[in-house]
Amino acid sequence: MTALAPRAARLPLDPPCSRPARANVAAVVLAVLALCLGGFAVTASPASAAAASETDVELDLNLFEDRILAIVNKHRKAADLKPVRSVSRCVDRFSERWARHLAETGEFVHRDQKRILRRCDLTWVGEDLVRGTGLTPASVVRAWLDSPGHREVLMKPRANRAGIGVRIDDQGRIVGVLNFADIN
Repeated sequence: MTALAPRAARLPLDPPCSRPARANVAAVVLAVLALCLGGFAVTASPASAAAASETDVELDLNLFEDRILAIVNKHRKAADLKPVRSVSRCVDRFSERWARHLAETGEFVHRDQKRILRRCDLTWVGEDLVRGTGLTPASVVRAWLDSPGHREVLMKPRANRAGIGVRIDDQGRIVGVLNFADIN
């Protein structure tokens, strides 16, 4: 189930040369392969890195965010639009904080964009939200593209900066916030 409204923890590595560290390395390799092949960005649990299934995986939120931006840029390129390559630290902080707020409170609302405009010295900002279970980066982007208002934000020609925040709420749902912006 996906709901729409108009960089997180990394896996720690064990000390070098230990068996768990090798399993973590294998998990990272699997995640990179999944990312490159357009799949769901995951990292396998060390105990079963070679035979990971969806029940054995832990979501890497940073890879999830990176994959969302890569997929959006693929669609922008297909529409003859410039990719949004620059992640603005200011915009990203707002996206990360809002995703955390939504995940912690259970709210699912847009915030006042004027604050981001002022604090980040922008001329335009748009925000897309998503919340649901079983989401992949591709399904998030597809949901936004299938919604006219969300599609407008993703495909705005003047968008040249990004911020993305993804969190997991206490019900196990992915909560995502994407802000695209145009800097002065």
